[in-house]
Parts: sequence; structure tokens; C-alpha cells
Amino acid sequence: MKVGVYENAPKVFTSESGKPSGIFIDIIESIAKSEGWDLRYVAGTFAEGLDRLTRGEIDLMPDVAYTSDRDKLFAFHKVAVLSSWSQIYAARGSGIRSIVDLNGKRIAVLERSVQQETFNRLTNGFGIQITIITASDYKTMFERVARGEVDAAITNRFYGLMHAKKAGLEDTAIIFEPSDLFFAATRNDPKRLLNSIDSRLSDLKKDSQSEYYASLKRWTSEEVRFKLPAWLQILGLVLGIALLLSLAGSFILKHQVDTRTRELRTSEQKYRELVQNANSIILRWNRAGEITFLNEFGQNFFGYSEAEILGRHVVGTIVPESESTGRDLSPLMDEICARPEEFENNINENMLRNGDRVWISWTNKIVKNNAGQVLEILSIGSDITERKQTEEELDKHRLHLEEMVNERTVELKAKQTELEAANNKLKDLDRLKSMFIASMSHELRTPLNSIIGFTGIILQGMTGEINAEQRDQLQRVLKAGKHLLALITDVIDISKIEAGKIEAYAEEFPLDSVINDALSELKLPIKEKGLEIGVSMIPEKIILKTDRKRLFQCVLNYLSNAVKYSEKGTITILAEEKGDKMQIKVTDTGIGIKEEDLSRLFQSFIRLDSNLRMTVSGTGLGLYLTKKLATEVLGGEVSVTSTYGKGSTFMLSIPKNLRNKTDQEILPQ
Repeated sequence: MKVGVYENAPKVFTSESGKPSGIFIDIIESIAKSEGWDLRYVAGTFAEGLDRLTRGEIDLMPDVAYTSDRDKLFAFHKVAVLSSWSQIYAARGSGIRSIVDLNGKRIAVLERSVQQETFNRLTNGFGIQITIITASDYKTMFERVARGEVDAAITNRFYGLMHAKKAGLEDTAIIFEPSDLFFAATRNDPKRLLNSIDSRLSDLKKDSQSEYYASLKRWTSEEVRFKLPAWLQILGLVLGIALLLSLAGSFILKHQVDTRTRELRTSEQKYRELVQNANSIILRWNRAGEITFLNEFGQNFFGYSEAEILGRHVVGTIVPESESTGRDLSPLMDEICARPEEFENNINENMLRNGDRVWISWTNKIVKNNAGQVLEILSIGSDITERKQTEEELDKHRLHLEEMVNERTVELKAKQTELEAANNKLKDLDRLKSMFIASMSHELRTPLNSIIGFTGIILQGMTGEINAEQRDQLQRVLKAGKHLLALITDVIDISKIEAGKIEAYAEEFPLDSVINDALSELKLPIKEKGLEIGVSMIPEKIILKTDRKRLFQCVLNYLSNAVKYSEKGTITILAEEKGDKMQIKVTDTGIGIKEEDLSRLFQSFIRLDSNLRMTVSGTGLGLYLTKKLATEVLGGEVSVTSTYGKGSTFMLSIPKNLRNKTDQEILPQ
């Protein structure tokens, strides 16, 4: 039987005496002895041994880890000889502690060993870069690490335990690829060696006194049976840490639960205190109408202790059977349970223990079970008795006020009827007055015209010669007649305006014709006083559409006053357009008007005191009539400015275009 040998102490190696030795050698020799095999050893490297096995030059190769690739080339028995794992060894003080410390390092690995392929997958998984340097045996690898030619070496745990310390190396925490080690035979094991190995190996492992354990003890100097594998130690460490974390988590969880419990108890206590001390009535009662809770405020309010009120029916204790108004409250509790949405906010009369009636505004909350049945009603109430009484008082006052208003309305309607009757009567009287004045004026003007006409004829000598005294008296009669006629004319115009009997008659005409006509009327007195007249038209030709007759009266009145109260000097007439208005100003250099008298100028029958009052005739109606015509007929306005002793300026402003109306003078002229 040919068995390959390579240097991997203590599993298999060549002793100093040149004899193959090691655990695998002891075991195969023990089995060979039982099976009657004659063993011959062929020395070489691990790779050479595998090649020889492939070619059938040897029958068994010891210390071969099972892989799927090797299973295609070789045959393996089933019972593992040893279990081992790979580990990194490095020079003392190298600083290599974990897999990441290998980044950029040179790593020695046994040529064609399973460790090389596994280690490459491991480093690739961590994304680290290493340089793999292969060697034919572990001794060479350790020597190269010791010399610094490589940074670390990968061996099995058996070799590392035995040789690392001697080589000046130390193990690291980098452990990987636990694997079972077997004898490998040629493909299909034609000599059926492997079944014999499994059978004998199983027996050896069952017997603690067998050569199997003796060999392990001999070459490893440790009680292998009881030594825990590193992965089991790591698992134990992990489990221990997990247990500690679990205990710590339990402690923290318990602390949190205790804290939360204390918070809930505190919150519940605060809630109870809040409910008990709330300034509202908090009441709970069940479907049967029995009171299950009434807070301290409610107890004090209704006058019951907790022991006295709990369990009693709501109706008959805090709710009367009927209100003062007569409303029956007996079915109220059933109605609230049946139609809670209608009684979410409810006001009803309640009853204190001493029998006093109070009004409570309730907010009701229905508590139902999962089947939707009413279990309990939570009611929060506020005393609104004072508000209710105030509302009742207000209702009484409101009703009384309405009665008073109705009475006053009837009285006002009666007064209004009386006023309307009086107003109509006044209108009738005013109309009659105007008709009377007009009639009287008409009746007066007829004889006055006769008096004036005949007096003129006599003064002209048409009825014969008159002496000087007669002429003087007749001239007085003529002057008085004209004055009275002017007064009557003004009175008639004012009466018609106030009676609403004058409406403007608009027509187109040049403004200068009105001014010239007015100056023509006053030609004689202007000449007698030697007054200078200036007329300015801006623009030179102004066409108006308004009532020419009424405008002529206004202009004539202004000019007449200017002539009357100017003994000398100049009278200036300025007419200019101001947008859609025409503004006419008559300025004189006469006696002027005191400031305190300006506001009285356009009033009726007002004649201001002056040194000319006795020599200048007037009715006191000229400016009053001018204002009436300007504002109520022509739609304009009047004003005046004056400096006492220096003269005055009277202004008339009217629309340039007045809508056409027919002058409805129904009164006789």
C-alpha cells in the first residue's frame, strides 16, 4: 500500500530519524496493522502527493480536506480523521488582529491547498487587496514570515499550535474555513481501502484508550477530547453577549415599564383631581337612569354627599319630574338614550336637595359598547340660572318695550296724519295767500298804472298849464306811484317763485344784448352821475341758452344797485366762461358794505344803513328777488365781496345751457 507523505507536523511529517510520523501516520499504521496492509511511504510536497494520487502512483494521500472539486478527482471515506480550521499567523508585534488589517499584505499559503481558494473568497468579500505567495510546505512559510519576506502565513491549527511559538510567530484572531480531514484514495477506490478506514476509524474514536487518542495526545500534548473548538468558543461568547444584552434589555424594559406606570398613575391622579375639583358638574349615569358618579363640585352644588347620591335615579333627585313651565321631564332620560344626537347639548330645569329650582346647561356624551348599546351617559353641566332669569327679565322688558313702541307708533301715525292735514292746510293757505297777493297786486297795479299814466299826461301839459307847486306835487305822486308799482311787481315775482309757479324758459341769445338792454334802462342816471361803464366779455361773443327775461332782471338789479350807491367812479361788468358755467361780475366804486352786513344782503326787506339811504329809493326786495331767480329759476348762485368805502363786487354764476321749460305763469300779471 503506497501512502504519500509531506511535511505538515504534527498531522504528517518526517521525523528527525527519517521515519514518517504524525497523527495520520499513527492512525493508518494502526488500521494497516488490523487490516494486514503493508505500507510503503512516498515523500514529497502536498501538491506532489496529490498529483501522484491522481496518476495512481500512490494509493492514499493523508490530510486532505474534502471539496467538491477534489471529489471529482479523488475518493474520500466518510468518517473524518480530524477536524481543523485555517488560521493566520504573523510575526509578533505585526499589528495584524482582524481581516481588515491584511489589506495590502503578502500572505503565504500552501500550494494547491484548499485554504488558498477559501481565503481568496474571504478577502474578496471584504474588498481588501492581498498578495498570495505559495509555498510547498508550512515550515517554509513560517520561515519566510520570520524573515519578513511575507507578512503572514495560513496554516491549519495543528501546525500552528506546534510550530508558531518556535518560529517566533503568534496566532491572530483571523480564523476561517473549518473543515474535516480525510485520507484521499484514487478515483473509485479500486482497492476498497476507504470502507476499511471508516470502519476501523469509527472503532478507534469510540475507544478513549485507542491509538487514535494516544496519537493526538502525543503530538498535540493536550486533551483533545475536551478542548472546545474555537468556533464553539466564539459561539459561546456570542451567546453570552446576547444573554447579557437580553438581560440589559430586560432591565431597561422593566425600567421603562415602571416609569410609564408611574406616569400613568400620576396622570390618572391628576385627572381625578381635575374632575373632582372642576368648576363644572360632572355626572355619569347608566341606562337605567342611576347615578354612578358625581364629582365633588356637583355634590356641593346639589347638596348631596357621594354616599347619598350614588345609585339613586336621576329623576326625583337632581331632575324634577316636571319643570316650572309644566314640561314633563320623566321621559327625558329615555329620550336622551334613544336619540343622543338631539340631546348632545340640552338645557333643562334641575332641582337642589332643598327643593330650589335651577337651570343647567348640559353637554351629554353617550358611551356605547361594541354592539352599539348605550352603557352610560357622561353629562357635564353649568349653572345658568342667573342667565336664565336675566333672559326672562329681558323678555318681559322686550315685550313691554314692544307694547310701548306700538303705542308710540300709533301716536306718531296720528301725529303724522295731523301734520299732513296741517301741511295740506298750510299749502292751501299759501296758495290762497299767493293768489290773494297776486290778485291784490293785479287790482293795485291797474289803478297805479292809471295814476302813473295820467300824472305823466298832466306833467307833460297835455291837460293844460300847471304851476310850479302843482308840478312838484305831481312829480311826487309820479315817483311814489312808480315806487309802489316796482314794489308790487317784486312781490308778485317772489310770490310766484315761492309758489313754484315760475319755470325757466330757455332760449339762445347773446349775452351782450342783455347787458346792453340793462345799461340802456339805466342810461339817464348813469349820465346824470357821470359814471364810467366798462364791459369785458371773455370770449368777446358769448351765446347763452337760458331764461333771458329772468337773467335780465338779475343783471338789471345788480347794475341798478351799483348806480344807486356810486356817486362817481366806474362800474365794470365782467363776463367770462367757467367750464359749463357763465360768471357775471358787476363791480362798482361806491360806498361799499361793512363786513358784518354782508350776510344780510340777500334777505327780504333789508336795507342797510348808509348816508345814501334817505336819498336812494328802494323796496329791500331787489337782491332777495335776484337770489330767488338765480338759484331757483336759473339754477345758479350769487355772492358778493365788498370793501367798506371802496366799492363792491356782486357775482352771478349760472349754467350756460339750461334745459328748456315753459314759463307757466298762471297767475295774472
